Amino acid sequence: MKASTPRRRLLWPILASLTVTCALASPAAGSSDRTTPRLSTAQRAAATQLAADQHLSAQEAQRRVLRQDRLTDVATALRTSLASRFGGAWIDQEHGGRLTVAVTRPAAAASVRQQAARAQAPDTTTVVVRRSWQQLNRMSDTLARRIAAANKSAPHGLQSAVVVQDNKLRLDLPRGKALTGAQRSVVRWAQHTFGDALTVSSYAHASKPFYCGGQYSCDPPLRSGLAIYGSNVRCTSAFMAYDSYGYYMMTAGHCAEDSSYWQVPTYSYGYQGVGSVADYTFGYYGDSAVVRIDDSDWWQPRGWVYPSTRITGWGYDYVGQYVCKQGSTTGYTCGQITETDATVSYPDRTLAGMTWSTACDAAGDSGSGVYDGSTAHGILSGGPDSGCGMIHEPVSRALSDRGVTLLAG
Repeated sequence: MKASTPRRRLLWPILASLTVTCALASPAAGSSDRTTPRLSTAQRAAATQLAADQHLSAQEAQRRVLRQDRLTDVATALRTSLASRFGGAWIDQEHGGRLTVAVTRPAAAASVRQQAARAQAPDTTTVVVRRSWQQLNRMSDTLARRIAAANKSAPHGLQSAVVVQDNKLRLDLPRGKALTGAQRSVVRWAQHTFGDALTVSSYAHASKPFYCGGQYSCDPPLRSGLAIYGSNVRCTSAFMAYDSYGYYMMTAGHCAEDSSYWQVPTYSYGYQGVGSVADYTFGYYGDSAVVRIDDSDWWQPRGWVYPSTRITGWGYDYVGQYVCKQGSTTGYTCGQITETDATVSYPDRTLAGMTWSTACDAAGDSGSGVYDGSTAHGILSGGPDSGCGMIHEPVSRALSDRGVTLLAG
């Protein structure tokens, strides 16, 4: 069985957006490049959302979605080749969906141009910044640890994210809520330590995990994706994975925390046992779980997001990129990645290294596979307690932490 690898190896708010289901029009035409494949169902959903968000024609939105993989491949390759000269990258939807690459030295722009030319992305641009992506991540990790400690005794949590477009960190305070003494100390420490590398802002809506307690309390259930039922819990299955011991379904760690054995609905409206939780994390280091499949003959293991999306590999997240999820409550929804390396405050939990996007989701969607075309990006964890927005665990970390390999179809 062929192991999945990241595309060309390498890393890794909230806008009210339209909910797009899988009941879409017939396949749209691709770009003028004859070798470009036609859009998949998920890509059509992403293009529909992109067109609505950016007020674009359907043709232009499809063109941008089709070339996302090429642009993110360039960014991922540059992350390694530029090393400390790499300041981050994002897809700039305000300027034609072009790739923008931040570099810490002007001379590095030549490498960016060469990579972009090979990927047929001549509109790629560069900006010179002070701080490398490595520095931003170290700063973010240091801040996240202090936030996590301060949030433990607080009714309303601090949050943060790397704002790659500004080459800064952003520290978010709960709007209209009083901070504890420990939280005020973190804010003062961050302002003193990071200086002009930090922006202090606020957020309006608290974040929460989106598993469905009570199994049947989510409305409407089973629109899309594979629902999995545990002890008084309903979530969604993300991707398939494997190791030397067998095959697994991936889902959210907070779902596994509330249930150890899982079932799936059958065509006869009964339920069939799937298996038990083999490993999970729900906390500072992420939100992922693997459920070992009892009967691999029943599942017929393959690299798919159940039931129809073929997954061939995994990739890292970039701001401006459009991703979709297939959940058992809200079906297909898509949105733009707005933040990476985010620290998120849940009730009684703080998670670091997460990704925010504008996709809509709801209770029961937790554990959904988040992907772009045939590329896996993450496992849905939660969202705000009001309006649209999606938080996902990057699949790169989930695979590494769970010690499994993504099953590529």
